[in-house]
Amino acid sequence: FGIPSDETFVITTTNRKEITEDNFSELVHDGVTLYLLQSVDQMLLLATKERIDFLPHYDTLVKSGMYEYYASEGQNPLPFALAELIDNSLSATSQNTGIRSIEIKLV
Repeated sequence: FGIPSDETFVITTTNRKEITEDNFSELVHDGVTLYLLQSVDQMLLLATKERIDFLPHYDTLVKSGMYEYYASEGQNPLPFALAELIDNSLSATSQNTGIRSIEIKLV
């Protein structure tokens, strides 16, 4: 990486858990993304991309959007589905420290 010997750095997971000798075997495994940073709280200057392997539950595939469709009472169900996505994202990250932001882009 070309890091000078007098420069300090940390290696972290994407949720900023520092990799140490003690937690290496617990946090580092095949497919995990690591950051090489000057400090754990270093801001990233650009957006990052990460591969995510996700196998949805059977009900997610066959029943997705049904609740949002019925909850919309004949209106456009898209806002209800997006609200559900945001709610689920916030719930999934409720234990994360620091700022949590959700960005949704419709292309």
